Amino acid sequence: MTRKEKLMDLMVRKEKAKLGQESKELGQIAQQAARAEAQSNQLKNLLDESVSQRPAIQSKAQLASTMWFGNAIAQQLTNVEVQREQSAARLAEARGRVAQAEQRVRIYGEKAVETRREARAEADAKEDSRLGERGRTPR
Repeated sequence: MTRKEKLMDLMVRKEKAKLGQESKELGQIAQQAARAEAQSNQLKNLLDESVSQRPAIQSKAQLASTMWFGNAIAQQLTNVEVQREQSAARLAEARGRVAQAEQRVRIYGEKAVETRREARAEADAKEDSRLGERGRTPR
């Protein structure tokens, strides 16, 4: 294996390692986004339930408690929605980085294969020229 072949193989390995790291990060971000989505849905359902189950006649304390609960849930929902949007943006960015890493792996892989072909062709040409010279010399 020539020095250039070894170098190309090392570059392919390095890019594959980066791809693995980016893929792992993408998985973590996807999990965070899924959790935020699930939490958002739960809070929406909880808010809908609290609104639909209000009795017609309430005391002042019940009304204050219901309003506090509704406001707390609405605030949490707002926070989770912001978190979900941020997770979605980070997810899109991570997908782009993974795609770029896959492209780099593919390119370096193609270069490595081409380098191996060139090295084999050079080795074959050397062997042919060496055998050709041996055939020309009289015995």
